Amino acid sequence: MDKVLELAEELKKELDALPLFIEYKRVKNNLENNPEIQELKKEIVGAKNENRLQDHKELLARYNNHPLYLNFVRLYDEVSEYLKEIVNILNKK
Repeated sequence: MDKVLELAEELKKELDALPLFIEYKRVKNNLENNPEIQELKKEIVGAKNENRLQDHKELLARYNNHPLYLNFVRLYDEVSEYLKEIVNILNKK
């Protein structure tokens, strides 16, 4: 079992070094720490809590169409597909 854990750690290190994963982590960090995005999230929650449905819908649309969020979603999808391929390979063995 130790060999499996060692190989898993090695795989994780290799994945973390790939440009796709590096970019994903960078964009995710930027999204989580972007003041504009943070404020928009607060406004979305506030509008929902205050039952301002039209404002909530508009704010959510702004968030979902923000370039940083769109970039994150694209990278998330790419990383997910990459990981699914690895799972498929592992499941074949």
